[in-house]
Amino acid sequence: MTSQAVAEFESLWEAAGSRVAGTLDAASAVVVIGHDPIATASVALGIGKAQASHRRVAVGDLIGDVAPLRELVTDDDPHGLTDSFIYGVSLNKIARPIDAAGNLHILPSGSEQVVQDEILRNERWRRLASGFDEAGALLLLAAPAAVPGVEDLIGMLDGVVLVGDTASPVPNARVYAEVPSPVRRSPARLAQRNAAIAPAPVSKRPRPRWVVPLAAAAIVAAIAIVMSRTYLTRTPATGPLRRDSAAASDSLLTSAAVIDSSPPLVASNLADSALASRFAVQIAMLDSEDGAALRVRSGGGDFPVATYAPVSRAGDGGTWYKVVTGAYVDPAKADQLLTFLRQRGVVPQSWGTVIRAPLALQLGSATSTTQAGPLIADYQSRKVPAYGLLQRDGSVRIYAGAFGTPDEAALFKSALKSTKNIDATLVYRVGRAY
Repeated sequence: MTSQAVAEFESLWEAAGSRVAGTLDAASAVVVIGHDPIATASVALGIGKAQASHRRVAVGDLIGDVAPLRELVTDDDPHGLTDSFIYGVSLNKIARPIDAAGNLHILPSGSEQVVQDEILRNERWRRLASGFDEAGALLLLAAPAAVPGVEDLIGMLDGVVLVGDTASPVPNARVYAEVPSPVRRSPARLAQRNAAIAPAPVSKRPRPRWVVPLAAAAIVAAIAIVMSRTYLTRTPATGPLRRDSAAASDSLLTSAAVIDSSPPLVASNLADSALASRFAVQIAMLDSEDGAALRVRSGGGDFPVATYAPVSRAGDGGTWYKVVTGAYVDPAKADQLLTFLRQRGVVPQSWGTVIRAPLALQLGSATSTTQAGPLIADYQSRKVPAYGLLQRDGSVRIYAGAFGTPDEAALFKSALKSTKNIDATLVYRVGRAY
């Protein structure tokens, strides 16, 4: 299709979304799913625009850089939902206001692949839904219909909107609306249908990709997104939002209704995220701390910067101890380490996996490897699985654990504080083994 036909296609689906928007008046968090990404995002946007006439709305892109939502993001900041869920960047940092009243926000997909089990199945969605409900706001998530994890996502929210010929993957989920195809896809049918059915009275301004009209830029500069806590307050629909430079909140509104039950952990050195040694090798998942410590010691020199940390066990609420070794910027290096460990017989052939673990708890630092040695040994003597990574200036940062997400680190951080009186800091782990 030509670019004009594509724009007409988006407009018709957006208008179809606006026409069913009233069915979501009592909802606070809904997944919009379909097999066509453009249609799905356009329907979500149409619903969002209509609902934003009387309350705050956030439209999240769980499809992945989908055009109808991406084109509304007019800055070069790559952060989005993946950065919030994986790396702890708060929603207030990723939300982009796109209307003059400050009621409608876009949550872009982010800098990494957004369709991941760890995102779609993340329990944080349940807390977010509760927060939006308390605030009288609406969270709309545009998502593919046929990906693993979407059924779990739907189960944590109020229900679903079905786009096109999509069937609900959760049979007992509440279906707020079914949006049938407003047109066939041929350009001729698009033009014919567009002439017969005018879009809903939500004006759609021309929007060249990644360019902000001067008037809109003035509006955007005056609108705030966020507050500084993990709360939402029911405020007048036309009230302005304030942008806060701190990555400390899941709030898109103001401050009184809880989104998360406790403030989320956030890495303190966001500027180092691009330099993080984010790949490692998971050696084992054991059921006791003593077993994990023994596994680390048994590897000796074959395990570069080995560590372990407690992680919550799904299902029964128990605890596993995840044993990890290595710290690499390049995943190929982590893969080479795993191959080496298997060849040496340190890790059985069927064991071990390369994981993404860009985060760690920082215990301290030293000016040199000579100074770092005794500090690390002291931590280890206290049953703290510390290790050091060498920095470019010759200094050493001392860490414990290696984590894929801030939520994964929370249990260990709490344990260090309560049992060792160590107030560790969540950071992106930077440096190399020495």
